[in-house]
Amino acid sequence: ASGSFSFVGLMSGAFLAFYAYIGFEDMVNVAEEVKDPHITMPLAILLCVVISCGLYAAVAVTSLMILTPAELAASSAPLADVYVRATGNSPIIISVIGMFAVVNGALIQMIMSSRLFYGMAVRGWLPGFLGRVHAPTRIPMNSTLLVLVLIFAAAMMLPLVTLAELTSYLVLMVFALVNLSLLKIKERVPHPEDIKVFPLWIPKLGFSTAMLLLLFELISSIF
Repeated sequence: ASGSFSFVGLMSGAFLAFYAYIGFEDMVNVAEEVKDPHITMPLAILLCVVISCGLYAAVAVTSLMILTPAELAASSAPLADVYVRATGNSPIIISVIGMFAVVNGALIQMIMSSRLFYGMAVRGWLPGFLGRVHAPTRIPMNSTLLVLVLIFAAAMMLPLVTLAELTSYLVLMVFALVNLSLLKIKERVPHPEDIKVFPLWIPKLGFSTAMLLLLFELISSIF
């Protein structure tokens, strides 16, 4: 029973923490500014994921070496408590760093989402007013304002944990659809010219992993 409970906790934690891994795909928005993007972009994304995983693991191990799992679970600000226990100083510094990190991540997602709405509007998939560009600044102002309103409303109405869960649901669904689309593209054009081709098992693994996490979380939330 304890092993089963540990597995459930591990999977639920992985699902909830998945939102921390959004943003790596945002690099493709600047692919036109990169030399040899067909080589550089996949390598950059993989390196970022590997480095970030290493940093996350180091933070987790360090935290467990300083505080017990029970103390971390009961804390409303675990990293701040770890900093206080390790240094004996006020957690102001770590709080300021965390604040800037959160704001930076939010700004990146706002830029990405507004450009996504803009691109879909230009293609006729969303209302046309979202595809208008503000002349003086040359940015999709309407799309940007819509994203800001949606984020502000969600932040005001929903608790942090719920926002993280919704973000994980949405991101996993997007990742599943992207990998499913890649499978369809590879069927139509298996070997495009001047494009680095990856094995078929990679999008299959990505789709299966995303769907398994979604199904597991849905089943665990019901039962």
